[in-house]
Amino acid sequence: MHTVFLEFELGDRSAKVYESLKPELGAVPSERSKVDMSVQEGRLNLFITAEDIISLRAAVNTWLRLIKIAEEMLNTKVTP
Repeated sequence: MHTVFLEFELGDRSAKVYESLKPELGAVPSERSKVDMSVQEGRLNLFITAEDIISLRAAVNTWLRLIKIAEEMLNTKVTP
């Protein structure tokens, strides 16, 4: 079993990113990896486990991309 722990210091945006990505936790496309996510003291914590290194890499890439998109959307300003 392979594991990785990632911690993102997002301040008050951590909870917003968590809430936006929470539905994705139940829609994981692979049965070969598992993702747990939590928010603690302004940090978004991501813990990924996978059966093999290939699955781990795929899961890490997917979740990094999702977090980046969620954070970019929070920083987007909409003008009328």
